[in-house]
Amino acid sequence: MTRYRITSATDAVPGIRIFRLEPLGRPISFKPGQFAFLHILDEKGGTVVKRPYSIASAPGALYLEFCIKLVGGEMTKRLEDLAKGAVMGVEGGFGHFSYGDQPKAGFVGGGTGIAPLMAMLRHIADRKLDGAFVLFYSARTKDSIVYREELEELQRRNPAIKVVITLTREENPGDWKGECGRLDAGMMAKHVRDARNFDWWVCGQLEMVEGIRECLTKLGADQKRIRAEGWG
Repeated sequence: MTRYRITSATDAVPGIRIFRLEPLGRPISFKPGQFAFLHILDEKGGTVVKRPYSIASAPGALYLEFCIKLVGGEMTKRLEDLAKGAVMGVEGGFGHFSYGDQPKAGFVGGGTGIAPLMAMLRHIADRKLDGAFVLFYSARTKDSIVYREELEELQRRNPAIKVVITLTREENPGDWKGECGRLDAGMMAKHVRDARNFDWWVCGQLEMVEGIRECLTKLGADQKRIRAEGWG
């Protein structure tokens, strides 16, 4: 376990906070998409409680970033109380949900399921990888889109990256130019015509993950090339 110091804690959208941590020792090693255990420490440096969270930063960043929904549980209540400068323990990276520089990659996320996908997209941008990359991101409303400005900037600066955001609880609000409605095979086919040639990463609530699996199957995607991580 490595000790990290919180350098910022920002409310991205209502109920979701983004934490950045810098290492006080040797930083952990991880692949884009993997998760780490965050430890709340007592005064002696022992673990009070720990939980797994996806890492949102790319491996080359000088900090770790976590996008966390504040659900009112034992861990998130303690996280809410931590201020800038607080020290936490971090273990990682863990898990098989990781990106390995595949040249055609599709990413599908909902809510805080965007976190590991951000690590992958940031990695692609940092490494200036060639290929075709598309993100489908489902949010309830325009005001609940996490990382909206950065996603728009990633798309502007990287011609190989396409970002498709759909709103499930709002219909054409204001100047919205994205999609509206539940993400389905028809919507995905508008933006990816050769889904069968892509590797896919899907992250979100289990119901959404299973629905997207069905969509990708309809579009001819190879089940062996679909990697999924779900909860709830």
